[in-house]
Amino acid sequence: MAIIRRWAAALAATGMLLAAGAAHSQYATELGKLAPESLKGGEKPQAAQLQQVAPDLYFFWNDVSSNALFLVTDEGVLVVDAQQHPADARRLLGLIRTVTDKPIRWLVVTHAHGDHFLGNPVFKAEGATIISHRDTRAMMQKYYADEVQRRQDYFKRHNLDPNELKMVLPDVTFDTRFTIYLGGRTIELMNWGAAQNPGDTLIHFPHARLLFLGGPFSRRNWPNFTFTPSVENWISILRKAAALDVDAYIGGHGDVGTRADVLVYAQMLQDFLNEVKAGIAAGKSRDELADSIRMPQYSQFRNYHRLRLGLRPAQPA
Repeated sequence: MAIIRRWAAALAATGMLLAAGAAHSQYATELGKLAPESLKGGEKPQAAQLQQVAPDLYFFWNDVSSNALFLVTDEGVLVVDAQQHPADARRLLGLIRTVTDKPIRWLVVTHAHGDHFLGNPVFKAEGATIISHRDTRAMMQKYYADEVQRRQDYFKRHNLDPNELKMVLPDVTFDTRFTIYLGGRTIELMNWGAAQNPGDTLIHFPHARLLFLGGPFSRRNWPNFTFTPSVENWISILRKAAALDVDAYIGGHGDVGTRADVLVYAQMLQDFLNEVKAGIAAGKSRDELADSIRMPQYSQFRNYHRLRLGLRPAQPA
């Protein structure tokens, strides 16, 4: 599995990666070099809330961590993403139990960022079958220690015990498509290639006309490029998703979005890529790019400071 690739041939020639796959230590170093205060704008996080988005579908919008979703049927519950710590997962499980006492049958892990899978042990203990794309499972296994390490500040801020953590990998993996039938509902898991991450899983709920996009879409949030192999493919996947016959789009972060929100997100990525390519063509260094690219039209997106983190030196495979 080729996890580390450059976004485009033009960027490869510069010796830069805009999105380094393996280098969490480099990511942590760059967190200490954030752009000036003028780059730290963006909307403030909302209080965590549970939203019923269909008669049997519930969205947990957790702005300070990550989103989750659960489907309730007569045969049991399907959960999408397990939160960032077992304590967070227990809170999510408690919310599920306010809706239903049906067993947890499935847990879908959309991608290999720890804020979406470190709560896996809680749902495994409930008897869930955990499923992900095969690349997601491989990355969870390879980068588990790095994902735990880079979340230590979150654990400290929320008084969460890191000793509770343990790696629980998916039981089942798929390649391009996997269909789950549960309680008369059809849930379609799809991989259209690497977008934000290798193994990104999109989850279609046809009966609710809803698509859970996971990593590739976070409404009004600046993206995390840590594992990104191809921004071009990421943009293509978002535009393909926007062409689906659905009404609502939910991502790994941010509130419920519309087709227009997905297209805005794709355009943001395209604008960023265009700025970088133009800077490289003008002979700018990585630091010069980081100091000059501003994109004020997106300055109200949360985590706007990550713009600088998208410009990092290439890392060894």
